[in-house]
Amino acid sequence: MTTHVFIGPTLSAHEARAAVPEAVVHGPVRHGDLLALDAEAGDAVVIIDGVFHQTAPVRHKEITDVLARGARVIGASSMGALRAAELWPYGMEGVGLVFGMYAQGTLEADDEVTVGHLPNGDHRQLTVPLVNIRWTVSNAVAQEVLTEELGAELVETSRSLHYTERTWRAIEHAARQVSHASAEAAVALRRFAERHPESSDLKRRDALLALAHCSASRLPTAPSAGSTLAWMVPRTMYLERWRGMFRPAVRGAGPGSVSELDVLRFQQLYAPDFAIRYRHFALTRIAGVLAASEDRGLVHAALKAAAERGIAAEQVPQAAWAHWLTPDELRDGSAERRLLKLLVRSFRSSPGAAPFHDAPPELRDTEAAWRASADAVTAADRLNRQMARTGERRTPRHLPHAVVRRHLVDVWRVEETGELEAVARDRGFVSLTEAEEAARRFVLLHRAQR
Repeated sequence: MTTHVFIGPTLSAHEARAAVPEAVVHGPVRHGDLLALDAEAGDAVVIIDGVFHQTAPVRHKEITDVLARGARVIGASSMGALRAAELWPYGMEGVGLVFGMYAQGTLEADDEVTVGHLPNGDHRQLTVPLVNIRWTVSNAVAQEVLTEELGAELVETSRSLHYTERTWRAIEHAARQVSHASAEAAVALRRFAERHPESSDLKRRDALLALAHCSASRLPTAPSAGSTLAWMVPRTMYLERWRGMFRPAVRGAGPGSVSELDVLRFQQLYAPDFAIRYRHFALTRIAGVLAASEDRGLVHAALKAAAERGIAAEQVPQAAWAHWLTPDELRDGSAERRLLKLLVRSFRSSPGAAPFHDAPPELRDTEAAWRASADAVTAADRLNRQMARTGERRTPRHLPHAVVRRHLVDVWRVEETGELEAVARDRGFVSLTEAEEAARRFVLLHRAQR
């Protein structure tokens, strides 16, 4: 059982490990981080901090995906409190006052918990979150350091500042523009916060509560009445694609490593037998059967399923034939053979979508070939970074189109544009353009190895 903790700047990694010694500590959660985890039943994921300005934030579907795998997801303090307030009906556990205020609607704005911090991985907090200011004011009023009226005035003054500007000194400066009494109150509030950190940092308090809650119980909280189990939440093509984009190609590699979709793209371009794999994948999905004992049975089932949906050779418009098949293919072969090519090339898992979003098991190669492909993707990325350091226009995206097209001509051993388009579609690309964009990543490596 593994406990993953996403923190910074609310708590340090040292503080998190002091509370949960066995914790695997990560930085603030961001889009894709949860999909890259090997979280499963018995594991726990504690979300404290997250990013949203520098990169895309963690999506709700990513959290329900982890829950559907049987892992616990606990949220508190900051991004964790926001997501828990939205997802507690689906099994996410919220802890602390910040979560409670969001869940009850007392707090609504995201910037209540947002802070400015260094972007270099230090995550040192540079500003004061508004929710901490509210907490400090409440405690200062309770201890008669401030009047209730001046406390409310300071909260409003703080709220008027952008989250990147909320420091105690900035609040004092803004308070001076309101009144002399407000300025004095701001100074008194800052001094109270310095003397009583336990009464001024609500986010830290809630984060420690969440870690204690995680350690005290290894079991998820029981679902409340009217809640929806996470595995019942509909999956979307976006989630499936995110899974392919962020899930490590090699199990246990962790976030930031080569993804499944990266490796599948490499095999889609270069594996000699990928077109055969893709044909079986497409026909199986069209036929609606999980497997077939031999190819002829699968072909028959796919043609039957297509006919039941009104797709037969005699019903296909001429324009469709011309779009999906080359002139040579239109002249040669039986009507059945031509229809099979059209079905495979036009296959989509849903209208307008790509043929596949993640890495279906049917499209993966042997484990040895898969690892070798992952190594090749890593080598290509390393070479691309090295080349980029030698000049700002020496990156894959700056390669001339003709160079990329010639690369595919060499790899696929065809010359005509129409044939290239056909080969690309036989390998599961939506178009030759998509194949060329995928190939840009590997052109320099291919040249270096020749």
